[in-house]
Amino acid sequence: MSKPVVAVVQPLTSAAMVAPAVREAGMSPVAVVDYTGPALAPLRGGYDPQAYDAVVNHHGDVEGTLAKLRALAPVAVIPGVEASLRLAQRLADELTPGEANVSELVDARRHKYVMHQALAAAGLPIVRQICATDPEEVAAWISREGLTGKDLVIKPTASAGTVGVTRAPGGEGWRDRFAELLGTYDKLGVYAEDVLVQEHMTGTEYAIDTVSHHGRHSITDIIKYRRIPYGEGIAVYDSVEWLPYDTDELAELIAYGLGALDAVGLTDWAAHTEIMMTPDGPRLLEVNARLAGAGNPAVTEIASGESQVTRIVDVCAGRGDQMPPGYTLQRNVMAVFLMAHSAGIVRNAEIYDEARSLPSYHSPVHLVGSGDHVDASTDLFATMTMGYIILAHESSEQIAADRKAIRELEQKLIIEPDHS
Repeated sequence: MSKPVVAVVQPLTSAAMVAPAVREAGMSPVAVVDYTGPALAPLRGGYDPQAYDAVVNHHGDVEGTLAKLRALAPVAVIPGVEASLRLAQRLADELTPGEANVSELVDARRHKYVMHQALAAAGLPIVRQICATDPEEVAAWISREGLTGKDLVIKPTASAGTVGVTRAPGGEGWRDRFAELLGTYDKLGVYAEDVLVQEHMTGTEYAIDTVSHHGRHSITDIIKYRRIPYGEGIAVYDSVEWLPYDTDELAELIAYGLGALDAVGLTDWAAHTEIMMTPDGPRLLEVNARLAGAGNPAVTEIASGESQVTRIVDVCAGRGDQMPPGYTLQRNVMAVFLMAHSAGIVRNAEIYDEARSLPSYHSPVHLVGSGDHVDASTDLFATMTMGYIILAHESSEQIAADRKAIRELEQKLIIEPDHS
């Protein structure tokens, strides 16, 4: 009997982890690679065609791609990145309709304004915002909403990894940022056909990572972000902390996050839902209908022994109805993102070797080396040119102390301007 086939559409970044796990479980991984969409160059590092039993090249011919995949009879069609959502939805609707998300709401899982409107329609509170191509429409909205002189956030409606997201403190300069964004391609090759302007939210940012099956959501991890402002960007990641699955302490956050999945029609596969816990309660940042990025599932397995990847395998193997609602944190874990104050060539990356002696030091991920070119840490993809260090320990106090020690080490970092 042939092995069950699992197709991953654009298996980039964390979605690249699915293939080896699927193969180890006795199934056959297949990649669908889209050559007609955005370039997504910063995401491609993890893609290895050798990890797949077949690679289907999609060149815009949906019927042709469907025919090739239909011959393989997949049991699952999984979107790998946001840019693959519409293609993955079309393929899943045709080939695995019982394991597909709600087709009519696919734009609510991709376009950030449509997404928020879907939450509002479901009765969930959302941040005040407007989606526009005309700055005068935005100006009228700012006046109407009483946001004159208030901090604003300007972002693409289909961004990822905080790319293109900026803030206008006190509303100053929002027109310039709006104009700079509209009609441009970002570093992933995604075109900004319109722009989202929102009131700036304050509070603590969380993400809930899930794998869903037939409308039932299984939480694999809940993480808390520590961000710091950087230039005109919205903020850069300082660190991410894995939290216990506490249905009392985090009840409001969990209810809102799972409600958001229902609102956007996400019934199946992975999601990474980012939420700001504001003084007025939880407010959505965005639902990302894919695995958490930046290698998150691998770190989650350090924390709990499970991850979105292991639960995707469970679903593909027919065990989806057995997934638990949550997880058990086995140890405290934090990822500390290294930061570059400017772009250029790193001259003394060996300073990070000193971190190995820290009591909670676990392992480095994509750690920068001397001679490497790095980008200034203005968004997540730029941050990943530096890498991050995983801390794991039974004491959260020890982890906090070691995070601080890494930041102190970083003060010694030398980055020379790259004049090449």
